[in-house]
Amino acid sequence: MFVNPKARAWTCTSPVDIEIDNFHRSLPGYSQTPLLDCGSITAELGLTRVFLKDESARMGLPAFKILGASWATYKAITKLLDLPLTVNLQAVIDGIAQKHQGLTLLAATEGNHGRAVAKMAALLGKQSQIFVPQYLNKSTRSLIENEGAVVVEVLGDYNDAVIRAKTTAHALETDGLLIQDTAFDGYEDIPQWIVDGYSTMMHEADSQIYNITQARPDVILVPVGVGSLAQSVVTHYKSQGHPCTIMAVEPESANCLQMSLKSGSLTSVETKDTIMCGLNCGTVSSIAWPVLQKGVDVSVCVTDIEAHESLLRLKECQAAIGPCAAATLAALKKVVRGSTAFQLDKDAVVLLLGTEGMRDYEVPTN
Repeated sequence: MFVNPKARAWTCTSPVDIEIDNFHRSLPGYSQTPLLDCGSITAELGLTRVFLKDESARMGLPAFKILGASWATYKAITKLLDLPLTVNLQAVIDGIAQKHQGLTLLAATEGNHGRAVAKMAALLGKQSQIFVPQYLNKSTRSLIENEGAVVVEVLGDYNDAVIRAKTTAHALETDGLLIQDTAFDGYEDIPQWIVDGYSTMMHEADSQIYNITQARPDVILVPVGVGSLAQSVVTHYKSQGHPCTIMAVEPESANCLQMSLKSGSLTSVETKDTIMCGLNCGTVSSIAWPVLQKGVDVSVCVTDIEAHESLLRLKECQAAIGPCAAATLAALKKVVRGSTAFQLDKDAVVLLLGTEGMRDYEVPTN
């Protein structure tokens, strides 16, 4: 565990575009995702309120990723076509047909981001190529293919898949549009738009929690892969003027953020296979790192066993979520039950970001 006492007082501004929520509401299948009141878990941990934002069904996909992928794709293409951000999706489709008929969307993924990009490409009537690491399971690949994508296996890990997607997009020139949720040198705009797109989830959760408690969340637990969602969470909550605690949650086998926080500089790690495959990333996004370094209060790593056990516990609360989402409860239990440098206020309103729905995985045994 890593605790940053200075993060409590750190604040920032949120430059999020007010058009984002309106854009998402205009998409096919949009509705607010549920906020679950985890009463039995609250009592079990001796807390006041624990809520789970359930992203297991977001616009026809089992994860929150479509929020970022859709907004970034829309904004990138409107910029490419020199269209205002007020145009509807049909105007974008018409513009592509007139000026960029050969357009292909590309992305690297551990699963959900690539599937979201593929779905957005299908909505636009365009092709997509999704690059995946060699260890990604067949069922996840099939789900991406079912959205109409060409799935390309890359020899190596997630970082290798990102490099392959980048070079392929470059080779396609103006016909290749990389929609990647991690930033690197010279590629910052689209990852930032993805981060901005995630803000809809927090706006919904804030409203839902306030309607129940007339309060704001005090503690927010967010799963971390490359850190784009965590960047969105920190930017949102640290700009509200309400003191809060952000807990970043990673697999022990892919703890690039925690290692970076401990070393004080961006640090890559070699990852190992984990049931939390959406978090199996070895390098924090370059645009996320400065925000996370200053704004994350607590970094917690969890094992596959802990994530699996927490998934089963949340299932008892009628939450059909996956291991990446359940990792937040595993981290909360560690903080509450462990002897740690961070003491959680028992009266806090706690928000778990349940980022993905239930999926197949090999049940861990040790």
